[in-house]
This record gives sequence, C-alpha cells and structure tokens, in this order.
Amino acid sequence: MKPLRKHISFIVSLPLVLIVVIICNDVRAEFYPFPEYSCIQPNVTFWKKIYTEYSTEQGVIHDNRNLNIIYGIIELKNPDMPGNRKINRNRIKTAKRKYKQILAKLRRGETPSGPEEQYVADLFGPDAKSTDYQTAMRNIRCQVGQKDRFREGLIRSGAYLEEIKQIFREFGLPEDLAYLPHVESSFNPKAYSKFGAAGIWQFTRSTGRRYMTVGYTVDERRDPILSSRAAAKYLKDNYQKLLSWPMAITAYNHGTTGVLRAQRRKGGYEAIFKEYRSRIFKFASRNFYSEFLAAREIAKYYWQYFGDLTLDAPVNTTEVALDGYASLPEIARHLNLDVEVISELNPALRRPVIRGQKYVPKGYRLRLPTDNGQDWKNMIAELSPKLFKNFQKHSRIYTVRRGDTAGKIAKMHGVKLRDLIVVNNLDFRATIYVNQNLRIPLPDEKPVKLAKIENRKNAAKSPRSPAAMEGQPLKTPTVDMLLAMNARSEARQTEEDTVGGSSIIEVDQKETELESAPVIASLKSDYIEEDKENELQQLPQEEEEVDEEIAPMPASDEADGIEETAATESAPTQPTEDNAEPNLQPAIGVGKVQPAVLIPQGHPEIIQVNLAFERIWNQNGNQVGTIRVEAEETLGHYAEWSAVTAWEIRRLNGFPYGSIIHLDQQIKIPLHRATKEEFEEKRFEYHKELTEDFFTSYRVEKVDVYYIKRGDNIWTLSREEFEVPLWLIRRYNTHLDFNALVPTQELLVPVVEKIA
Repeated sequence: MKPLRKHISFIVSLPLVLIVVIICNDVRAEFYPFPEYSCIQPNVTFWKKIYTEYSTEQGVIHDNRNLNIIYGIIELKNPDMPGNRKINRNRIKTAKRKYKQILAKLRRGETPSGPEEQYVADLFGPDAKSTDYQTAMRNIRCQVGQKDRFREGLIRSGAYLEEIKQIFREFGLPEDLAYLPHVESSFNPKAYSKFGAAGIWQFTRSTGRRYMTVGYTVDERRDPILSSRAAAKYLKDNYQKLLSWPMAITAYNHGTTGVLRAQRRKGGYEAIFKEYRSRIFKFASRNFYSEFLAAREIAKYYWQYFGDLTLDAPVNTTEVALDGYASLPEIARHLNLDVEVISELNPALRRPVIRGQKYVPKGYRLRLPTDNGQDWKNMIAELSPKLFKNFQKHSRIYTVRRGDTAGKIAKMHGVKLRDLIVVNNLDFRATIYVNQNLRIPLPDEKPVKLAKIENRKNAAKSPRSPAAMEGQPLKTPTVDMLLAMNARSEARQTEEDTVGGSSIIEVDQKETELESAPVIASLKSDYIEEDKENELQQLPQEEEEVDEEIAPMPASDEADGIEETAATESAPTQPTEDNAEPNLQPAIGVGKVQPAVLIPQGHPEIIQVNLAFERIWNQNGNQVGTIRVEAEETLGHYAEWSAVTAWEIRRLNGFPYGSIIHLDQQIKIPLHRATKEEFEEKRFEYHKELTEDFFTSYRVEKVDVYYIKRGDNIWTLSREEFEVPLWLIRRYNTHLDFNALVPTQELLVPVVEKIA
C-alpha cells in the first residue's frame, strides 16, 4: 500500500508543481517581460550604434547574420535631397561589390594584400573556412544610420509618450511597449510606407480596421493616441496567443500567424532566432525584437546618448462629441478657428473632410485647443441645428469617355467648371483622361479656397522646380488664372471638336491606369492572416497641410472658362523647356522609358479603375451584380462595401475558403443591403484614399526596365526586388498579364522616392 500511496501522492502533487511553475513564470514575465538573451546581444549592440552613432548620411556595411562583423562605413548624401538616393544606391552597390571581391579572394585561400583585406580576414579569425567566406559573400548588407532620425523621434515623442504609457497601463501591459514607435516610425504621425502602413504604429489598413476606424473620412492610424489604443489591443492579442513578449513583439512586425508557425516548428524565441528559416522570416523580422530593446534602452536614458534635449510638450485639448454630421470648414468658421488648427489637432480626419467634401462623422470626438479659454462644448451646443446633418455626403462619380471635355462634363451635371477643376485638382488645361473617375462636386461645396491653398503648397514643395530648389515660391496658375484663360478657348473649341477634342493632354488608357494588379493564386505566406471578414486578394502589404487662408475668388461660370479639349487615348507630348508645366504627363512608351516624374506629384487624385457593375439581375428575389476585380481589392472589401459578410460572397460565387481572387476575375456581389450606387461610391473612395495617401508621401523619380526571368513571381519582385507596390507596377504595365509572365518580357518598374 505504501508504494501506491506514494504514487497517488505524486500524482496529486504534480498539478501543484505545475501551478507553482506557471505562477513563477508569470511573476518573472511581469517583472522581466523583455529578456535580453545572450544570442541577441550582438544585435542589440549593433542597433544601439545605428541609432546613436551613425547618421542617415552614413552606411554601415555588415554581415546580415552575424552583426559583430562590420566591414566598413561609407559616406552617403542627404537622402531627402533630389537625386541623392540614386547616388547613394550606387555607392552602396560599389561598397558591397568591393567587400564581396575581398571575401572571394580569401575564399580562394589567397593571402590578404593591404590593411583593408587583412582587417576583413581578422574579422573571421584564423580558423575560418572557405565555406565561411562563401556564406559571407551572400550576406553582405548595408544599414543606413538613424542617429539624426532617432533624435528627432525622441523630441517628437515628448508630446505623446506619457499618455501612451498610461494607455498601456490601463490595458495591463508593460508600459515600456510605448517605446516601440521609435522602431516603427520615429514617432512621426505622418509616416507612411510604400505598402500602405500609416502612423506612428505603422498599421496596415487590413490590420488597423480590426482595432479602429480606417476609411475615407477618418483614419485613426494617423492619430498617435487613438492608434496607441489599437496597438495596445493588438499587442495584448499577440501576447495571449504567444505567451511571450519577445514573440509578441516579433509578431507585430512579422504577423501573428507567421510567428505561431515558427513557434510550432522551433519552440521558444531563442531557437527561432538562431534556427528558424522561411522565405519571408528575414532580416527585419529576425531583428525586430533586438531593435526594440536597443530603442527602449536609448529612449529611457536618452541624455546618456544625446545629451540634454528639449522634448515636445503635450498639447492640451478639449474633446467635444458631435451630435450629427457636420462640415469642418463650417465648424471652423462658426468657432472662429482656422481649419489648419483643427486639422493639426485631429490628424485622424482625412483630406476630404478638411476640404469640406465630406462631413465630420456623427459622434466623432473633435479635439479643440484649450489655450484660449473658450467653452467649446457650450459653443458647439449653441451652433445652429442647420449645421448638423443626419447623413454623410455622398460622392458623385463620373467616368470619362472618349471625346469628353471638362466643360461638357460640368454642363452635363449642372456644376461650375471651376468647381469640377478644383475638386479633382485638374491642371491648367483641365486635363482629363479616358476612364478617369472624376468626382462631381455637390451643390453646397465651397472647394475653391482650400484647393487653392493645396495647389500652392504642392507648387512650393515641388523638388523639380528651379524656384523651389532655390527656396523661392513657385508660380503656379491659380483657379482665377485658369478661368481667365477662357476668353480664347470658346473660339478654339468649335474647331477642335471637329477633330475629336481640344488641347487636353491625350494619354493612352493602358498607360494611365493607376491600379490594376493581379495576384498569383498559389502564393501563400505569413503575410496572409486568417481573417474571415478580410480575406485577401493579395499579400499585404500624409495628409497635405493646409496653408493660410486665401480670400475666395470672384464668382464666375463657364464663360470665364479654361483651355480644354476632349479626352482621347493617344499618348501625350513631352513639354518643352519653354512651356514646361510640372503637372504634365510625359509619354510612356514600352521599351522607351523617360527618366522623369511619370506620375504628377500634384495629381494623386487621378483614379482610373473600372468601378461600374457589368450586369445586374434578380436572383431568388434579391439583386445581384457582377464586377471585375481591381488591384488591392479583397473579398473583405466587397463585404464591407455591400454590407454583407465575406462568407456570403464566397457562397454566392462558390469559392472555397482560402481561395484567392485575381485581377479581372468576375465576381458576383449581393446587393440586397447596399445599392449599386453605394457600392460604387465606397469602391471609388477606397481607391482614391489609396492613391492620395501614396502620392502625398512618395513620387516616381524615373522608370527602369526589368527583363522577366524564368521563375519570376510578380508579387515577390514587387515586395523584395523592387520594393514598390504591385498596383503601381501595374500602372505602367497594363499590357502584361501578370499571371502568365514570359521570360525576356520587358517590365517597366517605377523607382519611388520619399517626398522630403
């Protein structure tokens, strides 16, 4: 009996031991949530150097696996100045080629000649084998320094850090997670990545929508405080699934599904760091936790690295919830505030709201300044009931057809030509493009003043103009100037109509389509999250400031008109030096690439996607319509726009779960909860949001030619080879079928630069 009693005693005590172990682990995790494992210490040290010793005008040439191996430091030029990124790319290529040649020489067993070769040999030690050098040749990488940007981020963080820490404490999370934006964005609320991640926390649209509002009128990713609440929820979800802060933080960069997969294969974080390999678990994912540890250490004790800094102070505001939909310019006028002031305090409000094209949504908590002692709550409560509406403004859309002119379109819809020009940011010729989607202004819009401000801001920012380069204001035609040009256009119109139009720039539809890119159905990766309501067509992945007010221009109508001509599909002409206009569209020819800004920096609004339903019919008593898939669209988008679930769309189309849709694929959309017009409006606004956000932050510097190789995958090329969004590559290659690329085919690749 005694052995049996001992056995029973052991069985009974085992759960108690496990409970004690779990409690101890929980206590340890609470007090030591961010362990610095010995295997990652070299990486943490490396990132401390990157953040505190080397500026953005220095490049560190190193081994991407062993960060103790630093071959050398190269000098770079200011990356924010025009043309310097190309120079820097060449310098980096030259340096990498040099060290690769040295490693090749050592691999062959040749004796080092000169101190530089000897230095490289010493990095590997006397016991290095030929295979070590061979591997190192593949692992040469350049990391641009971040000292100046980290310092700027420290200063910016002062405005938000304490409130963000409080948010994390409210969620029961370690408050030091508040330092993570130093890695993501340097605390820049206007940060926007090429693949659509926005704000200080760099949420993608699909992930962001799970935790906050992301749409055409409000994008809470851009609000540091609102997005911090979302980040706390996301990180908490990651931790509850992964039970480890190192892995939860890694999942913030790599995706929860991907880290769960790595965890199943390798176990703990250290094993994943040392042993895990996958097609997309690369340098960024492997180093993300190390970067966080380095940034956390530096930010907590910044004076040891940067000396005394004066950090930005938090801005005190008063929040007032709006009882209805309201025009922001009207609110500003009634409160005697500049629209610019309100927009700065409310970064989640997107440009259509700032312009007055859309209302501030009902229930939105509007932030207003508290430094002037006004009782904003009472002042807004006293506003005229006419100011508040029960509905949001709708976007009216018109797709340009061959032979159209801006004047004809304006008359067709009963609006003023000047208003059509302003709300679509058309150039001085009222340029329109075949299949361009124009927004028709609503009767109560007053778009002139804000658009004039934006046009002037765009002109002043243009890096291509000599005036801007010299710090002088660029003279760009205002709406007044545009309308004044009409005196001679009416006489020309009759003559030009006989040949199909007027003096509008003519662009081939295939060469101006902004968004149309398919996805390879068989491609699976860690970037695909298992989200039934947001199933992806493809693997996932700032607002312009408003200048000071300008008085409204005098009223005038089409009689004051614009030089305009019919939209056609022929290629545009290249402007000459004498009549050069920065907003003109140069010719884009296959095999003949112009080294110029092929997408006008001042025209992010040009949307040319097929929004319309091809056919609508009744099926079992409900309306159903068919559309063609456009770039960046997912079943989750279609579900959102039609107010149904993605499962309903899958069932209607007979799609098995996990299948991926393709560009130009025909999809049936149920229309029993949303009308055709409502669906098309939301679809238009999505593509406009996507395009506006991108071209506010980036410009196309030039276009290169790439020749397709056997085995090339367009998505992999866009993400890893070119680092350019797939929809933008498609913008220049509408003649290619991305699902059937053939070796030796020419692919036009836009080279993208960040706008300083």
